[in-house]
Amino acid sequence: MSLAETLGVSPAAVRQHLETLQALELVTRRKKVVTRPSRPTFLYRLSVQGAAIFPKRYDLLLGLVVEVLLERNGAGAVEEIIRAAAERLAERGRHRFRRGDEAARSKQLVEWLEAELAWQADLATDRTGRRITIHQCPFQDVAREHPSVCGVFFTTLLRALGAGADVEQAPTPPPPACCAFVLGR
Repeated sequence: MSLAETLGVSPAAVRQHLETLQALELVTRRKKVVTRPSRPTFLYRLSVQGAAIFPKRYDLLLGLVVEVLLERNGAGAVEEIIRAAAERLAERGRHRFRRGDEAARSKQLVEWLEAELAWQADLATDRTGRRITIHQCPFQDVAREHPSVCGVFFTTLLRALGAGADVEQAPTPPPPACCAFVLGR
């Protein structure tokens, strides 16, 4: 079955999208060897840059690990492991957040998390504090089943980075965002 049929769009639309992805260096293409006369056929594959930005299915593995830990050791063990993981991540980036005022450090934090965890996030300030809204989080499914995982992770991460902020999980934002956090003042 062709890609156009699978996606329910025209072949021209598929070609246009693939050309855009190639121009952005998210996919590579090579000409397929054809044994009979026909239009040129290309094989497309994710480029290294494309693979780096697309979320992996680590959420499935993390979700199963969390479930097994909960069954065997309880919520305390899960939180302990999440805290340890957040502290290790903070160690990798701590040196980046020592300059600038609180707003500049918050912006640096969001940019670093986007690069480090392959998601997108928005930072906004309102009357409740600084709000981070996360899009395309690879752990979105785990967070739905175990919402405390994200709160523990972010609170530990921010404290380990010296942000001195508490994280409150904000009401779930509308799609495509998956979660939002308000950093207390």
